[in-house]
Amino acid sequence: MADVVLIQPKAGPFDMLGARLPIGLLSISAFLHKKGYKIKIIDQRLDERWEETLEMSLKKNPLCVGITCMTGKQIFYAIKASKLVRKYSKCPIVWGGVHASLLPDQTLSNNFIDMLVLGEGDITFTELVEAIKKGNSFEKIKGLYFKKGSEIIKNPTREFITELDSLPELPYELVDVDRYASMNVEGRSIDFVTSRGCPHRCSFCYNQFFNKRKWRAFSAEETVKRLKNVVTKYNIKTVYFQDDNFCVDLVRLKKILEGMIRENINVKWGTLGLRIDTAKKMDDELLSLMERSGCMNVDIGAESGNKRILEMIDKDISVEDLLEVNKRLAKYPFFIKYTFIIGFPTETKKETYSTVKVALQLTKDNPNACTPTGVYTPYPGTPMYNFAVKHGFKSPKNLEEWGKFSIDDWYFHFKSWMSHAKMRELKSIAFTSLFANDKLQFKINKPLTKLLFKIYHPIAKFRFKNNFHFLPIDSLVSRKILYDKI
Repeated sequence: MADVVLIQPKAGPFDMLGARLPIGLLSISAFLHKKGYKIKIIDQRLDERWEETLEMSLKKNPLCVGITCMTGKQIFYAIKASKLVRKYSKCPIVWGGVHASLLPDQTLSNNFIDMLVLGEGDITFTELVEAIKKGNSFEKIKGLYFKKGSEIIKNPTREFITELDSLPELPYELVDVDRYASMNVEGRSIDFVTSRGCPHRCSFCYNQFFNKRKWRAFSAEETVKRLKNVVTKYNIKTVYFQDDNFCVDLVRLKKILEGMIRENINVKWGTLGLRIDTAKKMDDELLSLMERSGCMNVDIGAESGNKRILEMIDKDISVEDLLEVNKRLAKYPFFIKYTFIIGFPTETKKETYSTVKVALQLTKDNPNACTPTGVYTPYPGTPMYNFAVKHGFKSPKNLEEWGKFSIDDWYFHFKSWMSHAKMRELKSIAFTSLFANDKLQFKINKPLTKLLFKIYHPIAKFRFKNNFHFLPIDSLVSRKILYDKI
């Protein structure tokens, strides 16, 4: 019997790369698990018969069902789960996650959602579950929106959790760790979070709204202690620090890395949390410490190779710094994944190809660099979203339409500032960039996907390097295969 059922929806085509740990669901489970509540996590990405699993769980009359969701295809699968819950149970359906927090009124207007947790759910969801169990009112629970008859009650927002050290350790035992992987490496791999939020102001990022540019972190000592516990308990060989910005505080970073070495936490590790301006401040001692502590890859958001675009999106870095930092990082053995975005409103073809040119220069200067590129996606709640609307983007009108808003395919379904010819060209650039550098395949966990990568790599490399995107049959076929079945 489960007191609470939690659902991790599929994400669409990105599931081909392998399933990452449902860190969000584990986070909101921590307090409840510590209090003795029984929690069932259903991961649609891993459970091919998730409908049957959910139906069986509902027969045991859980207090509620919680569903996390990001903007995009996850919504499609989350709605599907919500409809199934309502078919077999009258228990409250609670949504949380980024999208619900960005558009709470529109989300809660859906007939298959009863309640909504805004922002961090650790305390809010715990208080909600206990209120349901005791039959108490929900009106004093901060961070909660809920339906009361035909009325939507909007409780005050909840303050950020600032002392992360006070949070319980994540209950990894609620999932089968062996079925998740952060990277394609031998041995067990796990995601790990040491901080929340980001202090920077990138105008395309959800963080400005969701975390209000507030960065909060576990202390270095607590981070090392918890990391050692997880690595020892599950015999972990690789750790991926899934922070929005892992390297904000370089003094803290140094203490964490020194602690990992001191405590003999013998793992390989990677992170998506490094910026160019931060990397520029790193001295050789710190970079060498990263290497000695087991760093195998770092993701850096480069975003654009064009000065005007970087200024427009408030990235606060320069192309010159990007190239300079890359040359310094080339001295170290860890992989660097520079992510780029093309297709911003007002971006010209020349500016797009200046980004491609910089991407190629990075891989030329650093044999351990790769440069995957994506087409800009206008996320609600961001300053750039309003800019996109001003320039012709027609946003989804309801939750169901947001379920068709794939990060990698939205521009084929919703009116925007781009012509269809431009969309196809940008899609081809983005698609070929993913396969143009064979270093990127270390991110792939599924054997079939890895095989397809190797077969297509030489074609993609030629297309990306030579700006050959006329008649992009490959990306169009991939779209048919990956999206039209959804």
